[in-house]
Amino acid sequence: MLYRPDLTAGDEKTVLTSLADKPWRDEAALTRWEEGLAALWERPAVAFAEHAEAVGALKNILGWRSGDAVGVDPLLEPAWREALQEAWLHPAERDVDPKTGQGTGIWRMPPDATQPRAVIVLHPFGLPSTLPKGHAFVLEEISPVIRPMPGCGEGDAQLLDFSGPRILTIGTGCALLSRDAALIRELAKARRHPPGSTACTLGCALLSGLQERLERRREVAMRYLAMRLAPVASHPANPAGGRVWEQFFLHLENGDARQGLEGFLLKAGIGCGAPVWFQPPGEPPPGLRRFLAQTLALPLYAALSDAQCKRIINRVHRWMERLP
Repeated sequence: MLYRPDLTAGDEKTVLTSLADKPWRDEAALTRWEEGLAALWERPAVAFAEHAEAVGALKNILGWRSGDAVGVDPLLEPAWREALQEAWLHPAERDVDPKTGQGTGIWRMPPDATQPRAVIVLHPFGLPSTLPKGHAFVLEEISPVIRPMPGCGEGDAQLLDFSGPRILTIGTGCALLSRDAALIRELAKARRHPPGSTACTLGCALLSGLQERLERRREVAMRYLAMRLAPVASHPANPAGGRVWEQFFLHLENGDARQGLEGFLLKAGIGCGAPVWFQPPGEPPPGLRRFLAQTLALPLYAALSDAQCKRIINRVHRWMERLP
């Protein structure tokens, strides 16, 4: 499998117990979940069951107007993009670095707009990005980095997504965090749909074992980083300050090499594919087009066994040996 949530048998038991014993809404479980996120990031947090409600509340509290532009990276999770559109906000995209997938360049604004009222900065694949400077309200999508590290957590507010193939996966829902406690209080007042009791209980369980899950992901990534790839492919960045290994992808020299390795691994029953689980909307800009064409994600999750990891590495080496 290419993607798999970091859920254990213990997490399954937690969910089943919650479904049997608790009401659908549990204020105590919600408080524990929000307090757990707040303790991790050292700032207040508020959780929502719906992304659209969270974005709509932000819009109303901060005085954004319908039609205002919000700068986004093209690899932003679809749930956030849909929430912006539901709030009548215009997503203005920018390109990405073709090797790393990090957002770069200026936002492509609509003709009648001067600058975005807000920007959503994506920290892709667990590697912090540079925050923009200016007058816009900076929202950081911190789902890939999960925990504070140099280069993240300095924006006006932070977004956490709990849907899709995330490290913290509680089904659906999201959370907003900010050092501005007054903003969080206003968001909590505006909220009508918090996550259910089962989602909150599972979220707390995931936080309690987060360090072990991240360490296992790092162990797998270190094994992959030792693979012999030159001159056809290269590894992702592994800065001295560390990173959260949400995902591991190889950068191939061209699209033909990428397709060749993908086909070889799939034939052996090894999950691999695009570095994002969704199709970015519209015609991709040049950097994103090259990034998607030349990168190949390998399986990376806490439940990946040593034997599975070894087999993947052996198959990559076998493909390298067959090249002319």
